[in-house]
Amino acid sequence: MGFQKTMKIAVAVLLLIVLAVIARHLLTSSQGEALIPAKKEEIAQQKIEKKEKGEYIEWKGAEEYVKAKADRHFAGEDDKYYLEGQVEVVFFKRREGRDIFLNGDRVSHDKDWNQIISSGQASARFKDLTIESILLNYDNKKEVFRTDKGILFSSQRLEGSAQNMVYWMKQERLQLRENVRLRIKPKRETSVPLEVWGKRLDYDEKTKRGQVEGDVQLFHGESRASAEVVRFELSPDGEQIKTLILEKNARAYLVAEGKETTPSQDDSSFFVQSARRDIEAREIALKFFEEISELNEVRATGGASVKFISSNGSFTHVRGESVEFEFDTEGELTRFLASKSASVTKQGEGPDEQQMIEGHTIAKDRESDILWVTGKGAYEARIGSPDRDVFAKDIAISLENDNLEVKKGVKVILKSKSDEESAIGMFSKEHPVFIQAEEMRYMAEERRFLFNGDVRAWQEKKLLRASEIVIDDKTGNMICTGGVESLIPHTPKGQEEEEQLKISSERMTYIPEENRVTYLEKSTLRIKEAILTARSISLYLDEEENDVQKLVARDKVIIQQEWGEAYGEEAVYNPEEESLVLLGNPFLMDRNKGKTQGDKLTFYLADGRIRVENKGKERSVTVIKRET
Repeated sequence: MGFQKTMKIAVAVLLLIVLAVIARHLLTSSQGEALIPAKKEEIAQQKIEKKEKGEYIEWKGAEEYVKAKADRHFAGEDDKYYLEGQVEVVFFKRREGRDIFLNGDRVSHDKDWNQIISSGQASARFKDLTIESILLNYDNKKEVFRTDKGILFSSQRLEGSAQNMVYWMKQERLQLRENVRLRIKPKRETSVPLEVWGKRLDYDEKTKRGQVEGDVQLFHGESRASAEVVRFELSPDGEQIKTLILEKNARAYLVAEGKETTPSQDDSSFFVQSARRDIEAREIALKFFEEISELNEVRATGGASVKFISSNGSFTHVRGESVEFEFDTEGELTRFLASKSASVTKQGEGPDEQQMIEGHTIAKDRESDILWVTGKGAYEARIGSPDRDVFAKDIAISLENDNLEVKKGVKVILKSKSDEESAIGMFSKEHPVFIQAEEMRYMAEERRFLFNGDVRAWQEKKLLRASEIVIDDKTGNMICTGGVESLIPHTPKGQEEEEQLKISSERMTYIPEENRVTYLEKSTLRIKEAILTARSISLYLDEEENDVQKLVARDKVIIQQEWGEAYGEEAVYNPEEESLVLLGNPFLMDRNKGKTQGDKLTFYLADGRIRVENKGKERSVTVIKRET
């Protein structure tokens, strides 16, 4: 065979072999032989390809499922999934009322929907609570929302803002930090909301209790309050503040909505209604009725100060280590307690219109309109006013009419009177009168005092004692009963040495119209060495100086001196001459010289002379000199 023919046969065989290899390759490829993989960069490019207008549901077990909607959604190369453009994500919980609605411009999540980040115009809704921020982190497994990019939130009765937030949904706890602002809306449309500013808020929805810290400020219409820490409790429905507790440098200025009371000029009650209350203490606790404007209870502790202020400038100021008030729905005081160095000051419109109560404790219970003032140790109970001061261990004040019941160690100061007022009994207007007794009653409407139990009243050197003394503070009338004793200093005309008139009886009265003091029953006068007894002794006082003008004794008058006794029906004492004139068939019985009788007997106490005068046909005057 030739060379050319041989080459043709070889080429033909080679072609057959190539065709066989190609056919085999095609056959094995169709049966699943692996292709050469594309480059990694190409795979990544395909992985982030965006899908438009997507909506999908991903189930998450028996407890919940997730429904998501977005303009675009895609898987990122960080193994997270992204949703963009009007994103809506709903976590449907099997537990009633626990569904969570999440919105944002961009939402990322892991494949199990446990860690979710919503950004842009992000918001979340749970029950009636809506949260808004530029960035929200949500842990679906723990059911916790977080952000440090600023937050706005609102519910039916609550709205506010802060820089940082953590919200634990299972525990229903809210924590806010930095520039916290709260606005609590009232149930009543006509009422104003409560605004709270602070640096930190912690709130537990289950217990309806919360706490705000850091230079806390509260605003409610014209009312305002401040403290370092404020704790609060909401009503069971969560729609109204039930209690507010302000701690550390607490102050509250409360103005009742639509209420203003102006006391009348004759209103003497310490606790008149007032639309404004100013409270300062280390801690203040406030309890409300259905609306925060309706105050139910106030408790202030630690240097407490509470002011009830009226529009005309008058006020009642309460102080104590602790102070408690309770009011009814009409704003009337029902219970009150001030403890440890307690005081209540009522200031009228003028600077001289002031009344004060002081004691260890000052209290009023719900069952009565009596204010009980109790002294202890150095904290003696006291009531003070421009015209008197009252001290004792126990004082009871009627809030209805300002009547007083005072017991145990009673001490009273009746202050000096003006020219238009009446003097008290034998005492001068110009100086205060001091009174001590075991008990005292004061009837405010009649302005009448009743003192009982070893009563002592004095003014400078004037002294009065009795078992009971009744004083009319308006007219100056005075009635004393039971062992009456009085000591009246007097300086005779032209002398420097002071004399004292000592008068005693079973009963004494003062008649202001006559400026006369009358002693009745077993009346006795002691002057120098003489003792005068009679059924009645009348003491006439000088109207201007309230000094002794004269003294008249009547009915069975007896004058006793060292030498004997003198008898008559009337005796007149002249303080300027220091003389006693005995009238009414007078006679004297001298132990040594016997009986001497005349129409008029005059005893000169300074030198012991006795002048005997007879009238009629045989007019005569006899002077008996005795040793002084």
